[in-house]
Amino acid sequence: MKKFKKALALSLTLAMGASLVACGSDSTSTTSASGSTTAAATEAPKTEAPKTEADKTEAPTEAPTEAPTETPAPAGIAAPDTAGWTEAQKIYAYSWDDDFQKKLNVVLDKYPQYKDYVEYINLGVASEASLELIDQALESGDKYPSLIPADIGSAKYYTEDDEKTLDLKTIGFTDEMMKNDYQYAIDYATYNGQLKAVTWQSAAGSVFYNRAIAKDVFGTDDPAAIQEKIKDWDSFFAAAEELKAKGYKIVETTKDIYYAIINAHTEPWVVEEGGAEVFKPDATITEYLEKAKKLADGDYVNSVKTGDMWGGGWSGNMKDGGNVFCYFCCPWMIGVMQGNGATDGSWGACVGPTSYYWGGTYVSVGKKTNNPELAAFICYELACDPDMGVAITNVTGDAVSNKVANERLVGGEISADNNGVKFLGGQNPYGTWADAAQNIKQGAVTYQDKNYEALIAEAADGYIAGTYATVDDALNYVKEQSKVKFGIEAK
Repeated sequence: MKKFKKALALSLTLAMGASLVACGSDSTSTTSASGSTTAAATEAPKTEAPKTEADKTEAPTEAPTEAPTETPAPAGIAAPDTAGWTEAQKIYAYSWDDDFQKKLNVVLDKYPQYKDYVEYINLGVASEASLELIDQALESGDKYPSLIPADIGSAKYYTEDDEKTLDLKTIGFTDEMMKNDYQYAIDYATYNGQLKAVTWQSAAGSVFYNRAIAKDVFGTDDPAAIQEKIKDWDSFFAAAEELKAKGYKIVETTKDIYYAIINAHTEPWVVEEGGAEVFKPDATITEYLEKAKKLADGDYVNSVKTGDMWGGGWSGNMKDGGNVFCYFCCPWMIGVMQGNGATDGSWGACVGPTSYYWGGTYVSVGKKTNNPELAAFICYELACDPDMGVAITNVTGDAVSNKVANERLVGGEISADNNGVKFLGGQNPYGTWADAAQNIKQGAVTYQDKNYEALIAEAADGYIAGTYATVDDALNYVKEQSKVKFGIEAK
C-alpha cells in the first residue's frame, strides 16, 4: 500500500480546496518564522523534558456562557529551557505556503526565546508538489524538517509513514492532553493507534448564506431561522424550490455539496484483503451522485458541471447582487470570499443540513528531529493550549480545534477586529463552528481515498448528462476506473 501511496502522491493532481486557497506565494523563499534576526529575549524556567507531563495547567480565564467544560484542562508539555542551546538545536518548519507561518508566529510572539531556534521554509509551491521537496530534505538531513504541516489532502502521506514521522506520544503527548480537541481531528491524525499529527485548526463545515437573498425569500436573515430552513437535506431541497421560484439558485454548482456528503464516510474505501488492495465504495458516494443529479434536474444550480467549482463563475456570485443563496464553507473560506469580492456584513453562517469538515492542516514531527522537546512544545501550544487557541483565532481569524478556546470565544473573548465576526456582520460564528465540529463523525479514512474524488466527479457529470442511466451505472464507472487507473479491483 505504501508503494501505491507514494506513486499517487508524486503523480496525481489532488483536488484539494484548502490548498487552492492557501497557496499565497508564487516563489520559493526561506525566512525566519518571526521575521527577526534579533537574539532571544528571555528564557523559560527550566523544566523536565516533554517525555513526562509537566505541572503546568491551562484553564479558561472566563467561564463559558454555554455548556461548561467537561473537565479542567490537563497538564501540558512544558516550555524547554534554552540554556546551552546552539545552532544545533535549531529546527525547521517546511510548508507549501505562508499560512502555517502566521500561526507559528503567534506561538513565537508569546515565547520569543525560541525565535532564533525556529526557521520557516516557505516552499512556494502547490501542496502536493511540496511532498517531494520535503522528502528530499528528510533524506538529506540538511535543514531537516522537524515540523511538517500538510493539508488534509496530503497529511496522511506523512501520518501513515513510520519512517518519516514520529508518534507524538513518544515525545510527551498523552490522550489526556488531547481530550479538549475535537474527536474527528484526533481520529484523522491517528494511524495504527499512534498520534502522528496534531492540528490547531477546526475546518468544521457550515453554510454561508447571502443575507439579502434570505430576507427577500424567507423574510429574515437570522441564523437560527435560516438553519431551520435548511436543517436537513429534505428541508434544503424544499428551500431550493422556494429560491428558484424567486429567480435564485441555492448553490452555484452540483459540486458545492460534495464535501458535506463525502466527508461523512467513516470507513476507508481502499483496504487490504488477502494481501491485495480492494476498493470498497460506501453509501456516501451514491448519496452524492443522487443529490448532485437532483440539484441539476431541479434547476437549482447555475452550473451542472462538477468541474466548474473554483472557476470564475463559481466565485462571481460571492459579490453583492449575485443570484446564489449559499456556499458550503469552512472558516478558511472567509478569506476566499473576501478575495472574490464578498462584502463584509453581506453573509451569515449556520451549520446547514449536516455536520462535515472540509480541509484542515495537520502538523507532524520529523522522525529524526534534532530537538524533539521544542517540536513537541510548539505542537502542544498549537493544538492543546486554550490561551493559544484564543490568540490564534483573534490574530488570524481562523477557527481552532480546542473546545475550551471555543467556549471562551463564544463567551465573548473576541477581539474587536476579529475577521470572522466582521465578515458575518457582527455574528459570532464560533458557536456555529463548534457545534458542527462536535458532531462530525470521522472514521478510518486513508490517504488513497482522496484520489477517488476526480473519478466520483466524472461519474456525477456522466449521470447528470444521461451517459449513465442509473446511479448504479455511474458507480460502476468509478469501480472500473479504479482498476484502470490504480490497479485496484472493486468489491
